[in-house]
Amino acid sequence: MKLAIQVLILMFFTAPLAHPVDFPPEPPKKVIAHTVKKGEELHLLAGYYYLDCRKWVKIYQANLGAIQNPNKLIPGQELYVIVDADWEPPFDLDEYVETWRPYLLSGSTP
Repeated sequence: MKLAIQVLILMFFTAPLAHPVDFPPEPPKKVIAHTVKKGEELHLLAGYYYLDCRKWVKIYQANLGAIQNPNKLIPGQELYVIVDADWEPPFDLDEYVETWRPYLLSGSTP
């Protein structure tokens, strides 16, 4: 009986517990130097660069030393944005900021 228990324990601890998972490689990245213009905010920049305003934290974390207050960007300030290597501007940023900023400030939607 004791030998059978030892064999079971040995089988349990030497058997692989899980199969390794192969994750796809991370796509290559590039860094864009963005000069802040009047009216731009982190969530608007995230909407432009990542097509998701909720990803503003990615820009904030990449610029921790440069951004003192995430709710107020300083015009002329240079921020670094990390995007995929094949990133292309999805639309005109100035037009986007002009269109959406009033709605975001008022809390309403178009």
